[in-house]
Amino acid sequence: RQSLEARKVWSQLRASRRTMTIARLANLLLAASFMPTAALLPPRIVMAAPSSLRPPRLATLRRARVQMLSPSAGSLAAASMLPALLGFWKSEYGVSYAYGTATFLSGILVLPSATTRIATAHAACLALYGLRLNAFLLYRELSIARFREFRDKIEARALEKGGRLSRAPFIASCGLLYLGLAAPLMLTAPASAPPALAGALVCLMYAGWLTAAAGDAWKSVVKARKGEDALVTGGPFRHLRHPNFSGEMLLWGASAAAGAATAATNFDGRGVLAACGWLSLSALGWAGISFVLAQAATSLEKRQAQKYAGTPGFTEWRRGAWPGITLPQKQWPAVGGSAGPHRMAGRWPPPSRAR
Repeated sequence: RQSLEARKVWSQLRASRRTMTIARLANLLLAASFMPTAALLPPRIVMAAPSSLRPPRLATLRRARVQMLSPSAGSLAAASMLPALLGFWKSEYGVSYAYGTATFLSGILVLPSATTRIATAHAACLALYGLRLNAFLLYRELSIARFREFRDKIEARALEKGGRLSRAPFIASCGLLYLGLAAPLMLTAPASAPPALAGALVCLMYAGWLTAAAGDAWKSVVKARKGEDALVTGGPFRHLRHPNFSGEMLLWGASAAAGAATAATNFDGRGVLAACGWLSLSALGWAGISFVLAQAATSLEKRQAQKYAGTPGFTEWRRGAWPGITLPQKQWPAVGGSAGPHRMAGRWPPPSRAR
């Protein structure tokens, strides 16, 4: 119905433009007949078209454009949840490549319907994050044998626990998480006047994106030179113990906050129900990814303390570098890897989480 209404508006616009052109020509001919000098004047005074023939207002056209280009809830859910089906092929892929692909597709899907620069930057950030993440994962899998062995161990462990269909609940939960991460886009994209706060939060998203990318790149270079067991303390790791985790947490927190700030100032009574639904999904996605990242950082803290205890400079580095947001120090399921939901390996939620 929205698509038909939008087409009707555009048809009315084309018809009104033709009518206005004919009216202007008729006005000029009349002026030339009764007052020849009027033909030399610029056509500022034209015949007023009836109100029914006037072009729709800019706001009406903008709403029509948004209605035509905005993805439906079903299409966004498909873009977010279908990639998680990769988990049926390889358990680890459901939380690595699926995570990046869902994020990329969600950003690309919403990007054409963005009505402001803030909304465009918001959607583009998610698309860029997913693209960068998948490129990094592919490089890591093709060039580092340890990660291929890690992937195969996860798959073997998953097969020991049951058939591939037994992964369905976990894969569905991953798809729901990815949908929650994309939900803020549905709040910023149609908004005609997002607040300045939303713009500042989108800038923080890019800061988080750059921090995570710099962390992954720096660690890859150092370990390629010094070996996989080398302790990385330079570059972004000088001040952040886990810049990839901290960067992702900043990105997703700012994304959810940008959606909430926009919804608070741009939705009237007609769209409040849909806005509340997307806000709820955004909160769910933010809470889920925050727990995943905090759990991963906590487990990595524990493993580093066990592995590098006594290494020269390790204690000083821990004192000067921020660990990020972590969970209370207690026994948590083992986590391994190095980026987003794809960083966790085999234990979240117990017993089938693979990252």
